[in-house]
Amino acid sequence: MKNFMLGLIGVIVLGGIMAVVFISIEKSKDTEVAESIQAESSEPLPYEYSKKGFEQRIHEMTHQKVYAEDKWGAFEMKEENINMLLSILDETEIENEDSYREILNKWKMGDFSNSVEVHNSIWSSNEGDIGEAERLATPEEEKIFVEENFRMD
Repeated sequence: MKNFMLGLIGVIVLGGIMAVVFISIEKSKDTEVAESIQAESSEPLPYEYSKKGFEQRIHEMTHQKVYAEDKWGAFEMKEENINMLLSILDETEIENEDSYREILNKWKMGDFSNSVEVHNSIWSSNEGDIGEAERLATPEEEKIFVEENFRMD
C-alpha cells in the first residue's frame, strides 16, 4: 500500500495575530482508489472503505433479491453498482477477492440465484440473529422493495 501526503497552506487571523498554517493529510492508495470510485458512483461507499464496508454493500444488494422478515440497509442491485464493486476488486486487495468476483460476475450476467446463499453467508459471519433470508424474493416482492428503497420520488 503506497502512502502519500497532501498539504494545505492557509492563513488564520485571530485577535489581530496572523498565523500561517500547514495541514498535512496522509492518504493511502486504497483510500485514493475508493474516493475515485465513490466520486463516479451515485451512492456513497458504506461507513469507511474497508473489507467490512465492501462486504456490507454486497449484503445490502442481496436485500433486493431475497425474502427475509427483517432487512437493514439497501444498495440497489444495478449494473452501475456491480461495476463499481468490481472496480474496487481490480484496484485493491480484499480478502476472498475471488469469491466476491465470482458473485459479482454472476450478478452482472443477470444470475441472482446465489443471493440467498450470499446473504446468509455474510449475515452468519456477522453473527446475525434476526433477518435470515428464507428464499429468493418474488418479482412482486422485489418490485415493492425497489419502489420503497430506491424510487421514493
